[in-house]
Amino acid sequence: MVLYAAWRKGSHEIDLIAWEKGELVFVEVRTLSPTVPWPAEATITPTKQQSLRRAAEHFLAENPAYASLPARVDVVAIRLTAPPQIEVFPDAFR
Repeated sequence: MVLYAAWRKGSHEIDLIAWEKGELVFVEVRTLSPTVPWPAEATITPTKQQSLRRAAEHFLAENPAYASLPARVDVVAIRLTAPPQIEVFPDAFR
């Protein structure tokens, strides 16, 4: 169940925040055109990973009701082909 879409606070942003099977899920969605030669998930650099972790920490600090819950970061990679190719990488930064 999606709890928040396009959550933003200052410089922190998270594409989706969801609840799935007892876990809070922070979701980064990456979309690429079919002409880009690398996979969408490859665009998540260590700097972007750190930014997502900071955003999740900021969200949890601002929403203490969620702070004690198990949480993970998933990545959804979308290539805009016909039909679109969609891959989900659960707990992508583990």
